Amino acid sequence: MNIDALPAKRNRDGAFFGFTRSLCPSCRKVVDAHIVFRDAQVWMQKKCAAHGFFETVISSDIDYYVRSLNYTKPGTLPYAFATKVEHGCPLDCGLCEDHLQHTCSPIFEINDKCDLTCPICIVRNQQGYSISEQDFRQGVDRLIAKEGELATIFLSGGEPTLHPQFFDFVDYCLRGPHRGRIKRVLISTHGKKLARDRRFAERFKASGAYASLQFDTLKPGVYPKLRGVELIDQKMAAIEVIRELDIPTVLVPTISKGDNSDELGDLINFGVELPQCSSIVIQPMAHTGDGGDGFHATPAGHRLTMPEVHALIERGTGWLKQQHFHPVPCSHPSCYTATYLFRMNDGRYLPLPDFVDVRQYLDAMANRAIIRTDSGLERMILDSITNLWSATKVGEDSEVILASLKTFLKDTFNSRNPLSAAEIEQRTETRSKAIFIHAFMDAWDLDVARLKKCCTHYVMPDGRLMPGCSYNNLYRHKDPRFFPLAEPVSPAPVRFAEGEGRSDNADRPGKVRLPVLSGS
Repeated sequence: MNIDALPAKRNRDGAFFGFTRSLCPSCRKVVDAHIVFRDAQVWMQKKCAAHGFFETVISSDIDYYVRSLNYTKPGTLPYAFATKVEHGCPLDCGLCEDHLQHTCSPIFEINDKCDLTCPICIVRNQQGYSISEQDFRQGVDRLIAKEGELATIFLSGGEPTLHPQFFDFVDYCLRGPHRGRIKRVLISTHGKKLARDRRFAERFKASGAYASLQFDTLKPGVYPKLRGVELIDQKMAAIEVIRELDIPTVLVPTISKGDNSDELGDLINFGVELPQCSSIVIQPMAHTGDGGDGFHATPAGHRLTMPEVHALIERGTGWLKQQHFHPVPCSHPSCYTATYLFRMNDGRYLPLPDFVDVRQYLDAMANRAIIRTDSGLERMILDSITNLWSATKVGEDSEVILASLKTFLKDTFNSRNPLSAAEIEQRTETRSKAIFIHAFMDAWDLDVARLKKCCTHYVMPDGRLMPGCSYNNLYRHKDPRFFPLAEPVSPAPVRFAEGEGRSDNADRPGKVRLPVLSGS
């Protein structure tokens, strides 16, 4: 008896690593997704019953991706949640009681009016909305009720400086009823008014706000593609005003692969050399919003992953290395990476990971958008001094580092002349700079595992807080403030009644109540 040979079985095209949920890029329906290793890269693969199969690269380096998942800490509970768990992530935003992190970086959009139409814009400006003073105050009040205090709040838009009550809003945050509870107000701006209106710029400086300046390139010819018009002269004029008036500034380059990705090193060096720049926030382009949706047909071949950004920074600067960047434990490891630079007594900036214990360094960033300035920082600096003292071979750099750390410790944590918390923060900021890489998600790579640990939240005037990437991909185009004729979100998140949703009750998230089993 002859048995026919069976056809050879095929292996799948990649090794399965994990399961999550995502979105169909066509209809935005929530679908299952697989995380798969293939060709030394990490892929997300998913299938929509109506629109078929989709895949996208989420990391260009498998080893980095797996290592990065070790960088996590328990999240911090807010004082209260706004919505119940009814439909499952990401359909219960916000924040629902299953969300795993409080709000570190709240974004309050005070208008959707902008005098640019950027091809890479991640929002959907309709040029019709400006928040009322009552709604703004109510939104801030409810945010503080949930968080108690904030290291930062972002006022955004649109272009927030176009709002007629812009300075009133800054004043309410810094000098209103929550005075001292909001440490910094950052203004997400293209910088036109700073560059062109000296009176406005002087008032901006006097307000105490920080400029979070869109700053994508140092070369002519790039802005027309990314922002729709040449802006290089305006940007440099804004920088000159920032220098002259000593306006604290965060530089925010949006990086599009092949358009300005070759400038990452130059942009970082520029920010490090600018005395007013406290940090640089690099944002790889996300394919969402009126601009981003259509900038490329698909993200295929255009997405910049974290390891690619790290490699481009090393190649461009020569002195910052890939190993200097670590995931920020505050959020999901795939959302933020960062490194901190410390200014030596001779004026040079050196990466903190070169001379501090990495685990202490990560603890200093846990559940915060900025490095801690309490006893944890003092302990980290003291331990670094001890390690440098005990090193068997101390080179010239080690001696400079040792002297610089001792100077900082003496000036900042002096028991004979104790400083206030605000003074310690100010001295730390003048002595350090941060470089963040913030990877927003679009419908192609949206991962609910990342959403659940999101700490960058849009502030709704009604008190809800929306994880940034769920809002941009699922809720923004149905927000009645901007799209009053849009169909409402369905299914709608279920709100807690007033007084409910507090995280300090016996059944609060984070505590597991085990059933009591009686013996039979």
